[in-house]
Amino acid sequence: MRCEGVRAALLTPPGRGALAVVALAGRKADAVVDSLFAARGGIAIAARPDGALAFGTWRPTGEEVIVVRHAGERLEIQCHGGIAAPAAVLASLEAAGVRIVPWQEWLGDEGGDSCAALALQHLPQARGPKAARILARQAAGALDLEIGRIAGVMAGGDADAGTRAANRLRAAARVGLRLTCPWRIVLAGEVNAGKSSLMNALVGHGRSIVSPLEGTTRDIVTARTVLDGWEVEIVDVAGTRGDATAVSTIERAGIERALAERALADLVLRVIPADAAAGGGGPAAGHELLVLTKADLATEATLAAATATGAIVTSAVTGVGVDALIAAIVDRLVPEERLDPDLLAGAVPFTRRQLDAIETLVGPPRGGAGEQP
Repeated sequence: MRCEGVRAALLTPPGRGALAVVALAGRKADAVVDSLFAARGGIAIAARPDGALAFGTWRPTGEEVIVVRHAGERLEIQCHGGIAAPAAVLASLEAAGVRIVPWQEWLGDEGGDSCAALALQHLPQARGPKAARILARQAAGALDLEIGRIAGVMAGGDADAGTRAANRLRAAARVGLRLTCPWRIVLAGEVNAGKSSLMNALVGHGRSIVSPLEGTTRDIVTARTVLDGWEVEIVDVAGTRGDATAVSTIERAGIERALAERALADLVLRVIPADAAAGGGGPAAGHELLVLTKADLATEATLAAATATGAIVTSAVTGVGVDALIAAIVDRLVPEERLDPDLLAGAVPFTRRQLDAIETLVGPPRGGAGEQP
């Protein structure tokens, strides 16, 4: 059978699962399926109306499947999940002359250049539940609708309203551009400050080696976790020393790498033992949080003085302050959730190309990025 232009893709993730979905589209897609599928009742797929479901047997494998006929010469084959069953369906379709394509190409063909189609492609790479929810809203059309609305406003001659709406999208894009890339947090401080213990407390397991010996961490240790719905990558680096002359060549190399990591971080946790807070090196910089560790070993007077510095006091042993630290981290990384909750609840650009399209529509940024439309 000649079936030029018919293509198919596996739309469900590979691996264990109760159900797998293979999508099929093209001018002769129904004829291809009828050649491979025996429907109960004997009514051919080509003779069924749009929206009809047919239960039957996939002849090449003998497996029971469901075929759904959609509008626009599109079909859906639902079979058992896992790896073998959908692979067998795809193999038989390919043997019948169907072109098998990756799901990314399928979604691109279905949605063209729309933001919704691109959001579907990005969705599997979403970094955390909140990122996934934002992308899901874009996949449902939120960004396409808002860009269309702005185009209508500009066409109607209200450039100020269009610019304000565009500025809202630009502000949301600060988070949108990070939806598939975890926020990077570096733990920095002197040796034996409790950085590794703090990392383990944040990720919930023993990722870093903890030892009372100074300089245990000499290489970079990373771990990913989700904090309040956002995926972050926490980086534990070599500790510095007050006396630089006492540093070995190997340790010096680790410290140099630590400094490089700090420069790349979205947020630096400057870690200081609570009983050494008086010499903590001044207030935290804009991209830093001052974190005091080992609160379980400090006296009440020391803790009172430490709290007065505005630092977050923690203990990896007792868990004191860890929840407060997580809240502070998320607030620093995504302050929009607190300052403007509606900003991320609607249309959110998530690629540079989308920002370029917005600039083409309304011109370069002007006015406050957070102005209301």
